[in-house]
Amino acid sequence: MRSSSCNPNWYRNDTGATLMLTTAVMVVVLGVSALGIDMAQLYVVRGEAQRAADAAALAGGEVFVRQGCTTLSGGCVAGGPQEALAKRAAEDIASQNLANGKAVALQESDIAFNYPNPEEPEITVTVQLTKARNTAPLTFFANIFGIGSADVAASATAEAFNPSGGNAQVGIGCVKPFLMPNCDYSHTSGPHNPVCPGGTADYFFDPTSGSLEHPGAWPSGVVGESWALHTRAAPSQWYLLGYTGNSGAALRTFIEECAPSYLACNSIQNTADGKKVGPTDQGTNAMIHANGDGLNQGQDSINTSSGPPFPITGGSNNPNPNLVGQTFYSPSDSIAAVPVYDGHQLDPGGDTVTIIGYFQVFFQQAYHHGNDDEVDVIILNVVGCGSGGTGIGGSPPPLVTSNGGTPIPVRLIHK
Repeated sequence: MRSSSCNPNWYRNDTGATLMLTTAVMVVVLGVSALGIDMAQLYVVRGEAQRAADAAALAGGEVFVRQGCTTLSGGCVAGGPQEALAKRAAEDIASQNLANGKAVALQESDIAFNYPNPEEPEITVTVQLTKARNTAPLTFFANIFGIGSADVAASATAEAFNPSGGNAQVGIGCVKPFLMPNCDYSHTSGPHNPVCPGGTADYFFDPTSGSLEHPGAWPSGVVGESWALHTRAAPSQWYLLGYTGNSGAALRTFIEECAPSYLACNSIQNTADGKKVGPTDQGTNAMIHANGDGLNQGQDSINTSSGPPFPITGGSNNPNPNLVGQTFYSPSDSIAAVPVYDGHQLDPGGDTVTIIGYFQVFFQQAYHHGNDDEVDVIILNVVGCGSGGTGIGGSPPPLVTSNGGTPIPVRLIHK
């Protein structure tokens, strides 16, 4: 009698079992591959979408700053002209980012606005890569199981944050070494700042709380108000910061480029002695790309006859050739931040000042007349330092830092 081990049927049964086991293992391997490789790919695409959403939201938030939204009375209202500009900026920046190998294209419904309070307008951008839009990332291994693609979405919310009236402290990178007194001579209805010469000028902002006294557009408010920097304050004092130990050459560089460090609220700074007519003119004209003193010297110009928003026209010397002669609302090298002090009469021969706020201004021109060297600007935003109170748990108030010459940080608040 033959052993069962020699039974051919037994061999056939063994071979079938091995095939079934191999098939089962392959299904598991493919499933793990789908989970690992395809999920990793989707994770990469989702990161690309998030970066595009972040960049687009920040670009839209910058429009709030450039249009004075956070300094206007009541802020910018829902549906106002700033929204179309912010959408355009968000769309432009999004299109410069790739997600799933394609330039990101935002739709109208991908951009939303929120105005929780006048000082903190928000924009939310959602990047959607979906089957419906024919942008969903394709799968490889998961396609075996009938899953050919997967929808991916990422969103970001940015706000333009004006700390006036709050307790957050702001430090700014790239300020210009001009000084502005907290003396609004164009508004004299009160409350007056008693330390200002003449005693009739109002505060731009309350020195205790940092809240704005005349928010809104000119003439009732300060957005669009004209101001002359570097006019005589006292003998040898011309409203300049003395970062440089009174070096005219360094002053010119810091006007054209940036001050040497962050300038923080409540920091104490030295003033510069002397008129510095050469360095002041040269630095200002270099910063705004003007051929010389006065208007129409190749620098950008601003139209304040209506708005805000205030349209800017690119001058012949604008470093971006696509903006020469064009009207736009995008950043201009003529826009910069300057610090504010309490407004007291500066002492001849040198003084110290405490930084209590910042202005964002549009530099129109520099010109010398008589014994003065004037720099004309248009006020775009006003930021008073925070109240100086304590933060959560009695800790010092938070320091919010901002770059790019704006006293109003644009920050991502959640994703």
